[in-house]
Amino acid sequence: MNKLFAVIALGSALSLPALAQMTPAETNMDKSAARMETRNARGAQLTSVTADQARQNELQRCANLPAFYKVDCENRVNGKGEASGSVIGGGMIRETVTTMPKTELDAEMQKIQPMTLPAQRN
Repeated sequence: MNKLFAVIALGSALSLPALAQMTPAETNMDKSAARMETRNARGAQLTSVTADQARQNELQRCANLPAFYKVDCENRVNGKGEASGSVIGGGMIRETVTTMPKTELDAEMQKIQPMTLPAQRN
């Protein structure tokens, strides 16, 4: 009986970190997306991405940016500019610098529409 209780307690203790990682409050995912991601990861249904697919995904993220930011984003994806940091340290920081006259910068800044964030889900 004590062995059974110990096994149940150990199993419960080991599963707590997995449950804690899945909570949507800690991420930007809703509950159903978090559960689907967990289910797919456990079922080994996540697919690997080729280098070409990863590059296309990176460029696709730049596509919705205003033209003012899009060129710099694409330059960073293509390896131009400076990179620092590490994946282990929290991520790679890629930086490009664009020099332009202040009047042109002000005109570009006026074109940018304010961003409306979606309401937080509980």
